[in-house]
Order: sequence, then structure tokens, then C-alpha cells
Amino acid sequence: MRKIITLVLIGFLTGCASTGKEVQTEAEGHEHKHGKFTQHLADSQLLVTEKGLFSVEMDIPDKRLKVGVNTVNLIVHENRDRDVHGAKITVTPWMPEMGHGVFSPLTVTEKGNGLYTVENIVLVMGGHWEFRIHIKWGDEEDSVVFDFPYVRTSEGYGYIRTKTPAGFNAVLGMKNPLRELEPEIINENGKTIKVFTLTVRDIGFELFPDAPMMGWGFNGTIPGPTLRMTEGDRIRIILKNDSSGEHTIHIHGQAKPVTMDGVPFLSQKPVKKGESYTYEFTANYLGTSWYHCHVDSAHHVDMGMYGAFIVEPKQEKLEYDREYIMILDEWPTKHVHVHEEDDEAAGHEKHGVMSVHQGSQPEHTHPGDRKENYYPKTYNPHNPVYDAFTINGRAFPLTEPVYVKKDEKIRIRFINAGYQPHFMHTHSHKFTVVTRDGAYVDEPQLRDTVMVGPGQRVDIILVADNPGIWPFHCHRLDHVANDHIYPGGMLTFIVYEDYDPEKAR
Repeated sequence: MRKIITLVLIGFLTGCASTGKEVQTEAEGHEHKHGKFTQHLADSQLLVTEKGLFSVEMDIPDKRLKVGVNTVNLIVHENRDRDVHGAKITVTPWMPEMGHGVFSPLTVTEKGNGLYTVENIVLVMGGHWEFRIHIKWGDEEDSVVFDFPYVRTSEGYGYIRTKTPAGFNAVLGMKNPLRELEPEIINENGKTIKVFTLTVRDIGFELFPDAPMMGWGFNGTIPGPTLRMTEGDRIRIILKNDSSGEHTIHIHGQAKPVTMDGVPFLSQKPVKKGESYTYEFTANYLGTSWYHCHVDSAHHVDMGMYGAFIVEPKQEKLEYDREYIMILDEWPTKHVHVHEEDDEAAGHEKHGVMSVHQGSQPEHTHPGDRKENYYPKTYNPHNPVYDAFTINGRAFPLTEPVYVKKDEKIRIRFINAGYQPHFMHTHSHKFTVVTRDGAYVDEPQLRDTVMVGPGQRVDIILVADNPGIWPFHCHRLDHVANDHIYPGGMLTFIVYEDYDPEKAR
């Protein structure tokens, strides 16, 4: 695995005069309030800076960015197409979802006629990259951002993001999708009750760059918000349904009345769109647990309907400095769109969607069939083929790193919301397994890999005793890929905040 260095890259590049190079004009001009800008190369991308002071035209000689060493050409003009000579340029390759860049020395050469060549741009991983460019020319300063949604590790390419897919309300750039829901505290009949309100909605989100999905989320996020309380607390959860489906909530690890268990047609009727249901019980069993929808569970949990449920002990006997929650899951992203010629004649829309196992034949359906395998979502939940593996609803490079400082004790709560076992492994660190399914283990176990089965919860404590930047991933290695492209999937990094890779060389 390539060594990933998560440091901010700020390459301060000062242009120096060199031999001139004639630039040919190929495209029509771009009108702007500050003047007219002209595109000079046919295959380039022209952007106007934020204040409208300059145009910046980017040309990629290899026609695509790749993981490895890259070179780009920048043509910088002032309004009305005047060449910009001797500018001071700052170029920052940046991964917005990761919140960092990668250190490497860059070089720039001014070629004349406003042309600057930027070399030795080392992109060490695939994923979503931005090139943040700042220009200082005399007393004038301005900035622009070029966006490359997915630079691949193999057969790499990068391209400019032009728009978000239609109808996709993207939840993008979230540093960590997990949020903790603060309860409303009320008093009834002399009893204190913590009230959590969960609202189900149809939402869009991104598993990894260029992998948009539609799902159902509690309070607009996948996973849903973390519910945290103390053992003995009286809990009330109000479920509101603003989505297109019918839902309930089932909570693992708590003893409660049968009407509070969330099993449709046994505990309660499913909650329809526009309806609500109230769950109330006392949180008597401590530890790490989770909640999920129990209507057509395989389908609804696959659509993202789950979240962490944490019951803290009145007196914690474990010592730790920070806590992370990792909800593990798998998703299908491949779809086959099928339709019959007769469907069009019959007035049926051609948007039936289903997943097909390799070698199998799709069944042709449309809404009029009213069959269960017709579903107007991004995948067919009745025949899923999993090719994306997530931590907290995101696959690498959108996963959140585990930030630590030397000698800290880190508690990590694993929750497996998926249907496959996952084997979580740390590089160059041992950890201690301290709880399973919310219960303290009799004899803490020292490990560097732990299996978390479907529905299970495992808590570990890791001592940050080896400064560096270390991979942390599922050791079923086909789960460390996005659509079979490595690296991706169930992968993150242990990042020491006080680690300086230059001093460690």
C-alpha cells in the first residue's frame, strides 16, 4: 500500500521568465463584467477567477490526471485578453472530503504569452481532487478552483465537474456524517424523560466520488444521528415519516414492552407517510448498540436506515481520551436499466431499475406490473450485488480519519449494520477488545484484527504509541475497493496530529 501522508500542501510557485511559446486561439470569447476572456486551446478548461480579474485556462498534456506524477499547463490572462507575466502563483492540490492535501515539491516555468507549466504534481491516491490556484500580479490578487471528482488509481482519469446529477440532493464534503442528536428534556408526573425525534426522509448522498445513491435517512443523514443516554434514563423516541415508504424503529440490546419493539404487524403497524409513532422505555442495558427500521429489514437497512444507540454507564470503568464510532456496511452501486419496446407504445416510462448477477438474465418490468422487483430507486433491493463497502456511510476516500495524539487512549465502537462479516485491522498497532454486544468481556483480548459479524458490536481501546500515518481497514481485502478499484471501500487512516513526516525521514 502506498504511504499516504496527510499534510496540507501549499506550493508557493513564483514564475520566472523563460523562452516564449506561441499560443493559438481556438475557441470563442467568454463575456464577463470585467471584460472578455478567450479560450486558447481546444481541449482545455477555461475558468474565470472569483473576482473576475483573470482567466485561467488549464490544459492537461496527458488528457487526464492519474495517480502518480502529473504536469499541467496554465494560461493566465487579464481582462480583454492581456497576457499576465511574472505572476506569483500558489497551487494547492487538495482533497476536500479528506480535509488535506499531499506534500510534494512543485516547479513552475513561465513560457511566455501568459503560459505557465506546473510540473511534479504528485497525486498519491485516487479520489476527488481540487486544484486551488491563487494568483498575485502586482497589486491584484484572485483565486479559482478546478475540480476533478474522481482521479482513479488504475486507468486513471480526471475531469472537470460541471454539474450535480439531476434530482440528486447531494450530501457532499461532510467531514464526518455521524451527528449526535441532543434530546429534549421534559418532566411528566415527576419523571424526567429524554425525548429524541427522528424523521425519515428520502435523501441523496455520495458513497465515494461519482457514486451517487438515493436512500432513506433519519433526520437527513446516513447513518442516522447517534442517540446517547445514561443507563436508567427514561427514553422517548418519536418517529415521524416524511418519506415515500413505511417504517418502524427497532433497537438492539434493550429490554422493552413488545409494543416498543418495532416489529411490523407484531409490535405495531408500519408508520405510513405523514404519520408518527412514539416509543418509550427505560434504558437499562448499557453499552454500544444500534437502531434500524424493521419493515422489510433487508431492504430498508440497505437503504441506510440505521444509527448508533449508546447507553453510558453511571460509572465508566474504562479509561480513554477520545471516542470514535464506526458503523460498517456494504452497498450495491451497479444497475441495469431495462425496458421492452412494447412498454413505450403502452405509455410506460423506461425507468425500471434492477441489479443483475453476472451471468443471469434481467426480468423486464415496469410500474404497471406492480411487481415487487420494480423499485424506482438507484438499485434493486431484492437482488443486491455489493460492490461498495463503507464506514459511516462513506467509502474511502470520503471516510473520516481517526485523529490521535501520542499516548492517547482511543475507544472505537464498531457496529456492523451490514450482512457480511468485517475484519477490522490496524497497521503497526495492537488494540484491546473490551466489550462485545454492549457487555464487558471477562478477559480483555489483545489483537490487531477483530471480526465484527452482522448485527454485532465490538468496542476496542487503542493506545496511540507509534507516531505516523497508518492504514486502518477491513482485512477482507476485496472490501478495500470501490467497484473493484483499489484503494477504496472500508479504509481509513490513523493520523497522529502532532506527527511531522519531514522530521521522521
